[in-house]
Amino acid sequence: MRFGTVDPSVSRNPLPAQTRTQGSHIVSGLARWQIRLRHENAYGAILLSGSVVLLVMGAMHPIAIPWGDDVALSRLAAIDAFAHSLAVLGTWLVMLGLIGLSRMLGLQRVTVMAALAAFALASVAVVVAAALDGFVIPKLAQEWTNADNAGGRDLQELVRFCVLAASSLTRIYLLLGAVAVSLWSWVIYRNRLSAGLPWVGAVVCLAGMAMLIGGSAYISAHEVLILVAGQAVWMLLAALLMFRNHVKPRSDP
Repeated sequence: MRFGTVDPSVSRNPLPAQTRTQGSHIVSGLARWQIRLRHENAYGAILLSGSVVLLVMGAMHPIAIPWGDDVALSRLAAIDAFAHSLAVLGTWLVMLGLIGLSRMLGLQRVTVMAALAAFALASVAVVVAAALDGFVIPKLAQEWTNADNAGGRDLQELVRFCVLAASSLTRIYLLLGAVAVSLWSWVIYRNRLSAGLPWVGAVVCLAGMAMLIGGSAYISAHEVLILVAGQAVWMLLAALLMFRNHVKPRSDP
């Protein structure tokens, strides 16, 4: 080859093409990270909002049925309907937020999927319990005031049955919720994503199991408030973990 000529078969500088390729990969990776960051922040905010809604529900939950007082029963029906509407809304928001937590931890993990399935079943149980306690029982109590003696006794027995059914469904929520929280907490603990969240999860699980095993057949409003408050603390820490957004999904269980 003569001096001053260029051989077209020889590349003079292959680095710019490689640099451009690496740059495009970096840009696309940053775009995906930013989209994921927005999604996880949104899921964290939803989880936090659902926890607040459930706390308000627990604080508003009526304590007893004022038998024989029409005005008090009407007031109870309105408060009960609103409080348990918040329970349904809060459960939906929490479920959506926990789906985001599961996505962040890695849906390919068996442990995470098992936790999500357990909480989904628990959500169905508690929504049915809220429908019974917030809409069915107050209407039956109002009908009792206009019923005769025989009909009144039947309605009271029906109310007791509905209360027992709602309490039993809440116990199912306690059991499956404890399973779900323990599994999520185990994944977080194993991957050292948070120092305090797994221990709070352990306390919430133990409290839920204690409520499940001990106590009377009927779950009181105070027990509901304690349960909701304990779960709200765990969900708050889980939302903060999602806001930090430093979790890398892995495929191990």
